[in-house]
Amino acid sequence: MLSDSQIATYKTEGLTKSSTCLSEDKIKELNKALEKYLEEHKDENTEFVSGLYERDSDFLKFALYPEIVCEVKQLIGEDIILWGSSLFCKKEKNGKETPWHQDGEYWPIKPLESVTVWLSIDEVTEENGPLQYIPGSHLDKKLAEHNTLNSTNVTLNQTLKNIDEIKDQAKSVILKPGMFSMHDVYLFHGSRANNSGKRRAGLTYRYMPATSFYDHVGAKIIEDKIGYSLQRQLHLISGVDKSSNKIYQDHTK
Repeated sequence: MLSDSQIATYKTEGLTKSSTCLSEDKIKELNKALEKYLEEHKDENTEFVSGLYERDSDFLKFALYPEIVCEVKQLIGEDIILWGSSLFCKKEKNGKETPWHQDGEYWPIKPLESVTVWLSIDEVTEENGPLQYIPGSHLDKKLAEHNTLNSTNVTLNQTLKNIDEIKDQAKSVILKPGMFSMHDVYLFHGSRANNSGKRRAGLTYRYMPATSFYDHVGAKIIEDKIGYSLQRQLHLISGVDKSSNKIYQDHTK
């Protein structure tokens, strides 16, 4: 459970690190699911995989862990929809950079409100490309201008236009396996390439308050820009849906 101080940090900085760590058994489950996925998809690019639980339902259960859901509720309320998941698996020595961006640049959510849980499978150190963020960059609740990148050495093709002016304010998120952080949809964040000898694998889970609407039709416009599908299974995991969303599965019953 988040302390008042951790909740205050989320509100002022846009990110907070949970003091909760999953049990050894759950960490083993995470590793087992990841290694199975990597083996089954060894001929594919697995540095960034969107729509993860749609591709492999083994990853859905981790998003429903009560340790995680309890803390998400503290940030966005009791009525919650899980709407997305991704794998970020930076290989050792040549793991790709994730450009500085705002998550909301990619998402068809109205009104735009969402929290991302970044769940560590491997240890995340300063050397293997940790998530970095600009504290307070979420406060004006606006989407900044992004440029499109034409590079194969990055996980995403959008980057913040004027980030070089404030990059020196960045903080790193260092995590042990089974730990997680949570960040706001408007937060400026990214991660360096992994040039270390240790892999850096983690999962992201996206939760929105059920007062928001996930626009599957509007998503198609964004898809043309970012190059991958945003058609997502929506899972009601707490409370009630208040915005006539297309719910794939209701986990409250």
